[in-house]
Amino acid sequence: KTPAKIHRPPLATIIRTTLRLQFNLKRQTMKKLFLTIILTSTILTTFGQDSTKTKGYNNEFGIDATAFIKQFFNLNSAQYPDNYSATYYLTYRRHFKCGNIRFAIGGSYADYDLSSGWQADSNKYHYNSYSISSRIGWEFFSNLSKRWQTFYGLDFRPTIAYTKNDAPYWNGGYANGYESKSQIYSIAPLLGFRFRLNDRLSISTETSFSINWQVDNNRKYFIPMKSTDPPLPDIVSPKTKKLVTGFSQPISLILTFDI
Repeated sequence: KTPAKIHRPPLATIIRTTLRLQFNLKRQTMKKLFLTIILTSTILTTFGQDSTKTKGYNNEFGIDATAFIKQFFNLNSAQYPDNYSATYYLTYRRHFKCGNIRFAIGGSYADYDLSSGWQADSNKYHYNSYSISSRIGWEFFSNLSKRWQTFYGLDFRPTIAYTKNDAPYWNGGYANGYESKSQIYSIAPLLGFRFRLNDRLSISTETSFSINWQVDNNRKYFIPMKSTDPPLPDIVSPKTKKLVTGFSQPISLILTFDI
């Protein structure tokens, strides 16, 4: 028998097909290489120096960045209210091999005039308040991974607060004002977590249970709305001392920088 003829495509067709396959293969390889370069550059830029030895820094400064971060993320409004106010605005740590000394300070101040709720009242009322909160303590730390760290320790937290309000409300022809002074001394065990963005920057949060010794001095006074009304004596409350406890949720986000 005569063997069947084998039909082969022309040489030019074979060459074109081979070149097309090689071109598609190179294009896919270039795409993968390009994506790999982009991803690698992004990771290195964001986290920085992952493959190098991290240098040790002895001083750490931090600020409460909760209100700033809240603007960019949809945080729970119940835990992060619109009127969020930081307890400690500035923090500092001194790093040692066995642990860290920690310090923080914060405060508030308000001073403004109050308007009367009555047309016939020509008195000028005023509101003034301030508070200063600080803490100093010691913490131990343990590295959970390259980026995650947990820390735990104990704080001593003194706080002073003062408020004077000439007219929180009116009653019987008098503005009922009050003046309050408080001193609080607390001992607070704490537990916190830190996420390292790179070898200098990190974000941390912590929770604590505080035992507070509080001393209060309160006074009520009365301002007559009419000059014809007789003055009333102040009511000075006895100094009160009380022991209370409190729990602080881990809602404050502290941005820290090592130097």
